[in-house]
Amino acid sequence: MAIAPTRSREIQLFDPPPDAVYTIEATSHLVNVSRRTILVYCKHRLLFPATATRDHGYYFDGDGIRALRRIEALRTVCGDDLAGIKIILDLTAALERLQSDVRLLSRTTAIRSAKEKAGASTIRPRRRNMESNPRRK
Repeated sequence: MAIAPTRSREIQLFDPPPDAVYTIEATSHLVNVSRRTILVYCKHRLLFPATATRDHGYYFDGDGIRALRRIEALRTVCGDDLAGIKIILDLTAALERLQSDVRLLSRTTAIRSAKEKAGASTIRPRRRNMESNPRRK
């Protein structure tokens, strides 16, 4: 007896479009974090708004919303240790940069070795005549 596939009943997180920008109030509702908490994160340089103007307040883009979700996830583990969360975020960013560099170097190396293999198969080394080599006499 086969089991019919069912659709997942998990709640999907809202993934903002890349060009969307949200006010601090809208961001607060999307991530379910208080406005004051968002301002504290900005003060401690855990979160950076896409734009901040004196008259119109803070605005956050998709990257800011994802960063806010990451901070909240770390906060469940680390508690209110904002300095510890900052260190973890900095180390994570450094690790992601290093992984990107390794991927780029791997691609470059693969391309270079493929070119060398292609060149080696078409060009044959020249054989030396043993009679022309003065050491062999």
